[in-house]
This record gives sequence, structure tokens and C-alpha cells, in this order.
Amino acid sequence: MPQFEDNIQDNKLQILGKLTASLLHEIRNPLSAIKMNLDYLNMIETELPAEAIESVLVCNNALSRIQYLMDNVLTFTKKNFNGAKNCSINEITNNAFEIMFPAALKKNIKLLIFLEDRIPQGFYDRGKLLQVFLNLITNAIESCENGGEIVIKTYSQNSDYVIWEISDTGVGINEDDKDKIFQDFYTNKEKGTGLGLSVCKMLLHEYQADLYFESTQGVGTKFFIKFNPNLMQNHDEI
Repeated sequence: MPQFEDNIQDNKLQILGKLTASLLHEIRNPLSAIKMNLDYLNMIETELPAEAIESVLVCNNALSRIQYLMDNVLTFTKKNFNGAKNCSINEITNNAFEIMFPAALKKNIKLLIFLEDRIPQGFYDRGKLLQVFLNLITNAIESCENGGEIVIKTYSQNSDYVIWEISDTGVGINEDDKDKIFQDFYTNKEKGTGLGLSVCKMLLHEYQADLYFESTQGVGTKFFIKFNPNLMQNHDEI
């Protein structure tokens, strides 16, 4: 009976995934029209009054937020292994660091990075790995008050595993939430979808990488990604 119920649940999720993908595809069309008009307004920005420029900026930010949420949901509803290729975890980490540095700077957060030199390359989807890193860095930034510190590291463990680590001096995770944060649609953020960490865990699971954390409320949080050495063998080192 449990197996039968699991099959029913899987079928429901597949149907929901297809419906979601179809709906988001339809939403993209009017969003494209909105973006095209906003791009035009950006082109003639010098001709607009200050109030209009501010309104265009708000709309652009809102549009970016919608597109981010849509991409997040789409990633959750489909799996695609076709993009996997030999890539450098350190290089992708540096890319994520460069993207998120302005956001940290804006909040007066010190964002530091320490990458072990001879981390082997692995067979991963670069875009998916970047999405995971960006999501975890974003969460760390959001958890910090104005100020604080975030440290990103890569290092080897037991001469086999590669660890990607991010630590922050943010608010931490309370005990009641620790068992829930990887659940689908669970969030304590006002504007969150509750899919961020769930998506991260799903994407990493595709490559047999583990995502786990340590956290003390009021002190900070550390997230770790433990990469499977079997997917990092016979690759050149960076």
C-alpha cells in the first residue's frame, strides 16, 4: 500500500509540474512585452522626470524578482542532466562571489572568499551549480543585519571529498525551523517561495552531493556542500 500511495503522489507531482510549466510559459509572453517597454524607457531615461525614472527602476526590480521566482519554480519542476560537463567548482564560486559582492557591499557586509588551490574539477551542470551557490549566498546576505561577515571556502576533506562551505554571522536558525528548512514551500521570509533550499538540495542530489548545515540562533549559520569524489575522478585539477 505505501508503494501504491507513493506512485499516486509521484503522478500528482508530475501533473502539477506540467501544469506549472505550462502556466509559467503563458506568463512569460506578457512579461516579455513589459520588459520590452521598460527597456525602451531605460533608453530614453534622460528625457524622463526623476519621478518616472524611479518608477521604472521599481518596475525593473519587480520584473527581475518575478523572473527569478519563475526560474526557481521551473527548476523545481523539471530535471535535466544534459548540461553536465567538466567544470571548476572554484571558478563557479568566484563567478557567484563577483555577482553577489555588490549586494553584500550595499548592506555593509564583509564578503570573503578562500579557495583551496588544487580542488579537482567535476562533472556538473555549471548553471545549476551557480544557481545553488547564488541561492546560498543570497540567504546568507539576507540573514545578516547591516554589517556582519560572510565567508565562502572550498577545501578537501580526508583527501577525497571536496567541501564547499559558506558561513555567516547572521541571525541563525531557530530550533523549530531546523527540521523544516528543506521542506518544499516552507519559508519564514515575507517574500520567499519556500523553494530555494529545496531546489538546492534537489539539484545537488542529482550529482550525489550532500547539503547540510550548522546553526546557532543569534550567532550565525554554516552551510556545507559535500561533493561526491566519484564525480571528481580522472579530471584535471585547477
